[in-house]
Amino acid sequence: MTIKLDINDRAALAIKNNQKRVEIRANDNKYDYSKLNSNDIIEFNSNNIGIFYVKIKEVNFYNSLEELFMLEGTRYTTSSTNDKDEAIKNVEKIGDYKELIKQNGVYAIHIEYLYSENSVWEEMADKARSVMNRRDVSGMISAGSVGAAILTENHNIYVGTCIDTASSLGMCGERNAIANMITHGENKITKLICFGGDGKIGFPCGACREYLMQLDKNSKNIEIITNLETKETIKLEELIPNWWGYNRV
Repeated sequence: MTIKLDINDRAALAIKNNQKRVEIRANDNKYDYSKLNSNDIIEFNSNNIGIFYVKIKEVNFYNSLEELFMLEGTRYTTSSTNDKDEAIKNVEKIGDYKELIKQNGVYAIHIEYLYSENSVWEEMADKARSVMNRRDVSGMISAGSVGAAILTENHNIYVGTCIDTASSLGMCGERNAIANMITHGENKITKLICFGGDGKIGFPCGACREYLMQLDKNSKNIEIITNLETKETIKLEELIPNWWGYNRV
């Protein structure tokens, strides 16, 4: 499940920088936060950062802010102060929160930052580069010269690196990223980026293109970036025209 919530710029920046990992919310006439579950997605929107996504790790209910800050602390729950009393005052200033919390309690929503729409390609590029570390696994196998990252319909980013063998049994970085995704129960990709051994943007090989097309009926619409500076992209269907399997996926 994905829900949409507004958030102020200071809190948004703190979440993006991993300084704030708990969002405090009280039930109001817009949303009942007791319905949230682990792995649900929140689509936040702030004025400066724009739209960004987080994954819910856990949701804890408290009868009061005093109880919340006593058990959750202030380090990752607030972006403005580390003082508990001041933190309570700041939260109570938000709209009708003081009365709402008194009536309905309050929720501490533990979150994990995923990505921002405005910088998704850069964030995917960073993750793809992070797995590029050329090394010899054995006398016959090497790995790490290629890095790939894929973004799924559920807003998760999965990465993979290549494994090269002496007998053509290796795996491309893209297919290892796909294997990572499938291991976590997903199969719908929206974006893909890959880097070759020279550190430049690359394209999936023929085998990877076929693999990608067979994943889902909408795989033809996967965006593949061709230029990180200009954000130029190409759709997968343009790399594998007249594909044979449309009537089977």
